[in-house]
Amino acid sequence: MHIFAALLLPPDVLEHARSVVDSVESAAAVSAAGGPAGRHRRGWRRRAEPPPPSGPMLDVLPTAIIHLPIARFGNLSLFDATRLADTMEREAKAWQSPRLHLAGGVALEPEGDDSVWVRLAGDLDELGTVRAGVTRVAQGCQIYVDRRVFRPEVRLATVNDLTTPEHLEAVLAALDGHESAAWWQTTLSLLTPADLGPGRPPFKGFREIPLGPAVPH
Repeated sequence: MHIFAALLLPPDVLEHARSVVDSVESAAAVSAAGGPAGRHRRGWRRRAEPPPPSGPMLDVLPTAIIHLPIARFGNLSLFDATRLADTMEREAKAWQSPRLHLAGGVALEPEGDDSVWVRLAGDLDELGTVRAGVTRVAQGCQIYVDRRVFRPEVRLATVNDLTTPEHLEAVLAALDGHESAAWWQTTLSLLTPADLGPGRPPFKGFREIPLGPAVPH
């Protein structure tokens, strides 16, 4: 079975970030619609413009599938996956729960990427300790760990054939002015890929790993 570690963020925080993107989309739709055709002088109606292609300029991801990947462990037997989870559960008690929030956005980075991301902010050093701990536990269990999946950003949307540079710039400007409420990330999720149907998460839970006590700043 394929196992990966990830953070599942509070749904209300993700909904708020999605609403920032949706608000830009709504404003663009109103602007594109324009006003009624009206009349020129002498009663002549102006020639109707062909309607622009319709549809959203970004494909915003459903809240249920948004997550922050930490590391992947490849294809494991049930025995090895259970051993990894058991060991991680013991070790994670020493990893401080980070206090995090979302602030700012980035798009199409690195080259070849087709996504809009919202940046993670807050206790990133503590989050780094969690990530390092995940790697250490996996290596101690002699399990391969792919750390390349991690970036301190959450994928929020993807571009499509209707996306314009101007729209993307407007979305990033809106995200740069957005800062979410903060939350304590008290668990790390071990997940396995799953096909649960349209709009459902592309994964299911294997084990929720409680992190150590939060330390208020």
